[in-house]
Amino acid sequence: MKYDIIGDIHGHADELEALLKKLGYQLENNIYCHPQNRKVVFLGDFIDRGPKIREVLHIVKNMCDSGNAQAVMGNHEFNAIAFHTKNTKKGGYYRKHDFSKIRQHYATLEQFHKFPDEWETFLEWFKSLPLYLEFDEFRAVHACWDQTHVTWIKNNFTGFDISFMDNVTNKQHKAYPVIEELLKGKETRLEDGISFKDKDGTERFDCRVKWWQPNERRKLHGDIMMECPAEIYDKPLLHSDYYSYLDKKVVFFGHYWLKGNPVIENNKAICLDYSVAKGGLLVAFKSEFLYKENQEEGLVTNLGE
Repeated sequence: MKYDIIGDIHGHADELEALLKKLGYQLENNIYCHPQNRKVVFLGDFIDRGPKIREVLHIVKNMCDSGNAQAVMGNHEFNAIAFHTKNTKKGGYYRKHDFSKIRQHYATLEQFHKFPDEWETFLEWFKSLPLYLEFDEFRAVHACWDQTHVTWIKNNFTGFDISFMDNVTNKQHKAYPVIEELLKGKETRLEDGISFKDKDGTERFDCRVKWWQPNERRKLHGDIMMECPAEIYDKPLLHSDYYSYLDKKVVFFGHYWLKGNPVIENNKAICLDYSVAKGGLLVAFKSEFLYKENQEEGLVTNLGE
């Protein structure tokens, strides 16, 4: 089986359709399929930010329901589940309805305002999405593959019921870091007094870790930290105990809002999120290029040739 792995979409249906057509998919009975029976693997984050969230969800779910695609959960789908699930023990919801959370989710709320039944259907579908996928030749996860977390999920996860939501939103429970890191990635605390503003203008004191960065390239703080503050960017790392992906099987992931032309920094851990929601590219990887000498030939974007 040949697969096309597609990164974060965030409500950009036009770009998704352009990419699917470029990959050879055709619309039949309102469902995209491939004449050579290729399948898509979606890496999550279908909702929020973009102008056509409903359209994206219909495209992706229709492809999954028909067997033409599979999808993993993104942190935005998990956030939506938490935002809309009442906490019957403590009151409110499992994700706060404060300004920052509403702002992040607002485009979705607005676009489904007149389609509440549709939205309930998609919310239930989100709960059915796997947290990772593993195929013979590759793996897929939204933010970070950590085998310890994957094993925990295999042994303990039975679904997004109230009991699990209680546990996964409790920082003292074993479930919390599992979901946090599979869907949002690894982070490291910055030195005292150092912070940065993220893409939404929120002040952050923890940096996302470039866990896919090969160990031989980890020399400076800027090599291993996303959005590394300028005052420590060129400072040598004081230790080397940041998480590394060392497995032989290739893993694909999204989440990290990379910029510019897509490149492969590590041929065993390949990021396919190139910030389509910030004017960047929607990116796919064609699985038959997994073991080619130049894997970057397998990268396809919604623009150009």
